[in-house]
Amino acid sequence: MTQSNLAKIVEMMSLKVMIVDDDPIFVMLNKLRIKTSNLAENPSSFNNGKAAFDAMINDKEEDDSYLLFLDINMPIMDGWDLLNAIQNTPIAHKVYVVLVTSSIDGGEKQRAKDYPQVIGFYEKAIDVNTCIEIRANPKISHFYA
Repeated sequence: MTQSNLAKIVEMMSLKVMIVDDDPIFVMLNKLRIKTSNLAENPSSFNNGKAAFDAMINDKEEDDSYLLFLDINMPIMDGWDLLNAIQNTPIAHKVYVVLVTSSIDGGEKQRAKDYPQVIGFYEKAIDVNTCIEIRANPKISHFYA
């Protein structure tokens, strides 16, 4: 495959950035930092995992992939439940997850390793440098080529 063909394929693919967190302050901070770091121009936000899951499942764009900035502790459907739900879908291979949590439970970081979608685990709140680091992650960097 030529570099030109690869560029065309990447151009057709879209990475939708989603913030899944029930705390409006952290949503606002994360949106600002995601925009400032050029990770996404307009990230969407959801205050629980079910709303984010429904948005991904109902998305009719087959070429879309998703980068979730996911809180663990939320009402309705928490981060773990969302990760479990994603495992049983045909889009599982197109979902990349950065856990962003205020939890200090070391077991959660270990548990995150059980999910192939998880590409990072950070304490709230993320900063611009963290977003730049995430953008350079080899699993998603091709979306920014």
